[in-house]
Amino acid sequence: MEGLFYLFALSIIISGVMVISALNPVHSVLWLVVAFVGASAIFILLEVDFLALILLIVYVGAIAILFLFVIMMLNLTGLEGTDRSNYLPTGFIIGVVFLSEVLILQARISTVESQGNSNWNFMEASNIEVLGRVLYTNYCYLFILASFILLVALIGAIVLTHDTRVRVKRQDIFLQTSRQLWRNN
Repeated sequence: MEGLFYLFALSIIISGVMVISALNPVHSVLWLVVAFVGASAIFILLEVDFLALILLIVYVGAIAILFLFVIMMLNLTGLEGTDRSNYLPTGFIIGVVFLSEVLILQARISTVESQGNSNWNFMEASNIEVLGRVLYTNYCYLFILASFILLVALIGAIVLTHDTRVRVKRQDIFLQTSRQLWRNN
């Protein structure tokens, strides 16, 4: 089991490097799909099946395919010859910040586990129950904020695509049905 974990972790690292180093944007999205599938396999090995399936459905099934369609529609084939070495310092800084956040989180988890002052036992509950308790108790305000942001994005997309010009042909349901009734008689 440990060997599979290291195999999937190595595949995630390699595919993550290939996402940012692939010159073709379509290949980059395909490597991103490989990284998502590897992360989902690690979640399955850790017996967090709900998050694994959500990762597959949401990220591989929706977002990665959306990226792929957008890249194909924009026809971004002219990016192969550009020099991307000036992005390395920014990527390095983001990587160091991410690694430090992971190490800080690991230190906090170890201190909470050593104190043992949890209100309830995570091991006795199912994955969905633990996720629901943490999401709706500790992060309830952030969850509500995220839902409002998604609502504003939804309303913005509707407003931007709604066309109210006068010269657009509109359907007149009464006129269409009365013509159909007139023809039948």
